[in-house]
Amino acid sequence: MRLFNKVTIIGVGLIGGSIGLAIKKRGVAREVVGVFRRQSTLKKALKRKAVDSATMDIRSGIKDADLIILATPVYTIPVVAKEAIRFAKKGAIITDVGSTKGWLVARIEKMLKDRPVLFVGSHPMAGSEHDGVEFAKADLLKDAP
Repeated sequence: MRLFNKVTIIGVGLIGGSIGLAIKKRGVAREVVGVFRRQSTLKKALKRKAVDSATMDIRSGIKDADLIILATPVYTIPVVAKEAIRFAKKGAIITDVGSTKGWLVARIEKMLKDRPVLFVGSHPMAGSEHDGVEFAKADLLKDAP
């Protein structure tokens, strides 16, 4: 059941890649776009089919996204959130997969002042002894708290 037209995942490693695979498997979005820092990771994610398309430019990756998932390391989430909030369309939903919430939510809520986007903090408690998109699995988050 399609819920979103476009979902953008910033940081397509193990968790972000697994989310991308799950969205695609379940038909939750028409398009899944990945935003990357490294060309090598971008190529791996496309090969793995964790995303439909990929870019290294956050602005173009976020353009027209209904849902933006921040799946970068926790300490980088506020910086990435600032850019996501800046370029997000009106009514977009932004969420994260960071393991800590208090300070993160407080910082992001300050950034939302007068911005027409929504933020929902999340923390999927799932993972693996491996990291990287090459280990992503569509069912990694299934039955995870």
